Amino acid sequence: MNARLLVAFLCIAMGGTGCIIVDNDGPDHGGPCCTPTPPPPPPVQVSGDLTFLWTFANVGAGRCSDVPDVKNIRITIPGEKLHNGGVYACNTLGTDGIVLHDFAPKSYGYTLEALSYDNRVLYQASGNFAVNGDTRVNVNLTPKGGQSSFAYISWSFEANTSSSNPDCNQAGATHVDVRIDGGEWTRLQCEKGIGTNQVSSPYLAPGAHTIELVGVRVSGSGETPYYYRKEPLTTQAGSPIFASFKLMAVGGMTLSWDLRDGSLARTCAQAGVSELRVNMRNLATNKLVYGEDGDAQPCTDPHNYLNYRFLPPGDYRVFIRGVNGSRIAYSSENHDEPVLTVKAFVQKTEAQATILELQRKY
Repeated sequence: MNARLLVAFLCIAMGGTGCIIVDNDGPDHGGPCCTPTPPPPPPVQVSGDLTFLWTFANVGAGRCSDVPDVKNIRITIPGEKLHNGGVYACNTLGTDGIVLHDFAPKSYGYTLEALSYDNRVLYQASGNFAVNGDTRVNVNLTPKGGQSSFAYISWSFEANTSSSNPDCNQAGATHVDVRIDGGEWTRLQCEKGIGTNQVSSPYLAPGAHTIELVGVRVSGSGETPYYYRKEPLTTQAGSPIFASFKLMAVGGMTLSWDLRDGSLARTCAQAGVSELRVNMRNLATNKLVYGEDGDAQPCTDPHNYLNYRFLPPGDYRVFIRGVNGSRIAYSSENHDEPVLTVKAFVQKTEAQATILELQRKY
């Protein structure tokens, strides 16, 4: 017997009077007993004032006072008519920015241009924002006509026996050398980019780049690379990115080599070798450090030492090929290939060089 039949039976048992049956179980109702809860109203979108605050990339503190050639900032917001044609002083009452009033709640695009005293555009930036109440937009302007992106860079060091998050002193690094896309190295004091500190990169074209960082110990006896990192770096137009890198402990090795035809030593010219291809296999990972082709080095006389730095600590099996055009003319493979151990913070010196004899292959 279902619930409705039971209720009907009870009504009959009560004499059929004073009994009301309400059926809420039909297809047009929200359930057997309840009215559906209406959906919440959409959030209210409200208009508001718009505050632009601007800085200048890679110029001192980035303030208007750091760019004396800039007189005004011109703001363009498509579809909006701004007071004074959108031209405002770089600094107003001590603030590098301006407040614009009564913007409807929606999305907007903008362009800011820093104008010289003769109305030339010196810096610029573009972007988008949305208004829902009072809104603040921070804009970093970059030089017009030059590269329009850059990065704020910081670094840290892998854990060691001194600390799980060593500072420069605990890591033993006095400086960090940085270069981007294989360009010139820039040497910086280690403390400038560690922890919450950051250093600014040069201006870059927006897009993909490669950054290298070397933690160096400089002392009266010279300098030694202790840490290294090589990573991709992708920048964007009009605003900086923030990138932090953990530098890993490294060591190195120094190699020397001989060209031999049987027991006879040969010069590069006598052997017909114009180029060497150096490679090493990390025995822990079984991977080649320089891919299948190896690291190309010129064949020179007298035979010079080859220095390899920035290697993770571990054991490496080393071999060299002497190349004549596209042909491998000499090789140390399968001929007394040395296994060298790289230790953290230790760079092999010439006195510790290992001689590899390259025997004629063909």
